[in-house]
Amino acid sequence: MIIDDEADIRFLLKRALSSHNYTVSEAENLKKGLDVFNQTKPDIVVLDVNLPDGSGTYYARKFKNENNIVIFISADHDKLADSFREAGADGFLKKPFIIDQLLEVITRLHTNTTSTLN
Repeated sequence: MIIDDEADIRFLLKRALSSHNYTVSEAENLKKGLDVFNQTKPDIVVLDVNLPDGSGTYYARKFKNENNIVIFISADHDKLADSFREAGADGFLKKPFIIDQLLEVITRLHTNTTSTLN
């Protein structure tokens, strides 16, 4: 699942992940993201840190409590660098990033878990 307010990023991530046989759902804000999350129960949440309706870091704990892998993406690496794991992230990508970086993080996290990725 992708939660990001930038339509271009959602499009590129969905296209790249789908081409690697992942089932991908998406939302442009936290409100819709929570609805989609509750409907789809994804194994991985790729979560923008700064969203128009709140902070992704707050919701990361909710996703983690449901045994999901959380990967943060943010343009503001310096502010988040020391606290992203405390906020519940299993991985972190700084914008701009390349798709191969995300796939590498997912592969690394997937090999460390026994869940099936969606």
